[in-house]
Amino acid sequence: MIKSMMCEAKEIGERLGVTFPVDADRRINGATEVGDHKTSSLQDLEAGKAIELDALLGVVCELGELTGVKTPTCDVVYSFGVPKGLVGRKLPVSPAL
Repeated sequence: MIKSMMCEAKEIGERLGVTFPVDADRRINGATEVGDHKTSSLQDLEAGKAIELDALLGVVCELGELTGVKTPTCDVVYSFGVPKGLVGRKLPVSPAL
């Protein structure tokens, strides 16, 4: 799923003239090598703070519409966080995720 989201965002960037020197697989592999680390979004979620869903993912969906790039994976993931009460509420997070 992560790779699909990255590829959708990459296609949008390419439509806008951006070049990417590192591919999605290499970025994903690099992220796994970071070790025991929590992203700031996960830290916010665990602390019961709102995550920056619009800035991080909503914008990808919007730019997809503007550039004519389909973003089905990003759209579905974004839709999970849109309902009121989901974002900004402390949710149980499983380490297995």
